[in-house]
Amino acid sequence: MVAVPGTQPRLSAAALHLVRRFTYGHNARLEADVLRHPSATAWFEAQLSPGPDPDADATLAWFPRLKDSPATAWENNRAGTFGGWQYGNALVTYTLSRRVVAANQVHEMMTDFWSNLLHIPVGEDSSFPWRMDYDATAIRPHALGTYRELLRAAVTHPAMSGYLSNHRNTAKQINENLGRELLELYTVGRAAGYTEDDVKASARLLTGFTVAVGKDYAAGYDPARHHVGAVTVMGRRFENASADGRAELNAYLDWLATRPETAARIARRLCVRFVSDEPAQSVVDAVTQTYLSSGTDIKACLRTLVGHDAFRAAVRKKARTPIEDVLATQRACDIVPTGAGADSHVDSFSWYCSWTGQALYSWPRPDGAPEKSDTYLSPARMLRSWTVRSWMASVEGTLKQATRPALRDVVPPMWPLPFAELVHHQSVMMTGHRASAETVRAAGTLVDPKVDPQTWVLDKSWHRDGLAWIVTLVRTAILSSPEAMLR
Repeated sequence: MVAVPGTQPRLSAAALHLVRRFTYGHNARLEADVLRHPSATAWFEAQLSPGPDPDADATLAWFPRLKDSPATAWENNRAGTFGGWQYGNALVTYTLSRRVVAANQVHEMMTDFWSNLLHIPVGEDSSFPWRMDYDATAIRPHALGTYRELLRAAVTHPAMSGYLSNHRNTAKQINENLGRELLELYTVGRAAGYTEDDVKASARLLTGFTVAVGKDYAAGYDPARHHVGAVTVMGRRFENASADGRAELNAYLDWLATRPETAARIARRLCVRFVSDEPAQSVVDAVTQTYLSSGTDIKACLRTLVGHDAFRAAVRKKARTPIEDVLATQRACDIVPTGAGADSHVDSFSWYCSWTGQALYSWPRPDGAPEKSDTYLSPARMLRSWTVRSWMASVEGTLKQATRPALRDVVPPMWPLPFAELVHHQSVMMTGHRASAETVRAAGTLVDPKVDPQTWVLDKSWHRDGLAWIVTLVRTAILSSPEAMLR
């Protein structure tokens, strides 16, 4: 039998494992990017120091309202011309579009990871005018920096002050909300044993920040609102003697960021996201130690994680979340958005995600959406995901403000064509690896349950429409196979 081009993987199994965990899905551009480097490790190292990403950056122009100032956003909401929920939907659609086209996939992944840990839902009344700025100036620039710097930027951002009521936190009337979540969610955690007095002291250090919620959302710092006087948190005394308490607050945040309890919690969360739902304690301990010894350096933590035996042994032990599934399907089918607007292809992204069980930036509590992938594996999710994949697998029809390859560009240029080799060709193109025997059988059953997929050969008698139908069903079977859904 003549070898069919494009039916053998170009990336090693180890490289495919790395890109499955740290990207939003395989496609030809990603594969070419990895192959430009001497090894997958070298590609990963380059991703840790990302350069410009013009295709990703260009997607912001599709959502001009996201450039509105907080005052303008509030006025538009108040006037009913563009509501808070619409700003939220624009940010969600922009973020999803960016993840599909971005070359700096690791940076996108880590921006998502920290956005979930330091979660602020979109469209929330007290924070939505600042929500885009929160991602753009607090999360994204620090996603591959240090957690110490990231924590400072997030906790003091106006969106966080609005969402967790820190704009109501004054020397005369303490609001504990942000002070509590800072301890419970963002740093040491409940197991650290902090007390209610510690929460109040934490809140006092956070006083002074202002946001004109319900007015023009102007943000600043008012020393007259700051509590002055020594406070103690978990045995650590902060003199807090200045009316401008920002320097002392930074010292407090740095101290929390470098606590062993914080290191362990951040390390476990990283390992749950990138290793397995129940990671081995050995890899958690290794990342914890790196976090502490490196001064909370995120890149160093990721290097330790991917270099650990537990990561290498975790092949396909994580399932894609609904959001990851939608994005990976877009990328596998090489669907490239080219714009936004009513009825555009990207306008469906957020609906696909929420319909299959996970709406981006919509988790109702400040603890962020669950990181464990088994959370999302309900029967309803599986059925709906199969449906979405079948829609995206089509090689026919036009998409509004998006492109996808023509049929001639996604099939091997040879006849006769063994059906099993067509399946392998599509699998390598979309997932990077050959299809399993089970997937070949499933694809054959979808097309014609009466044929043997291992011996069936397609010839030129299959006219164009018939071939398009076959390829669509084959791609549907591949996209819904365990090897495609598992990371």
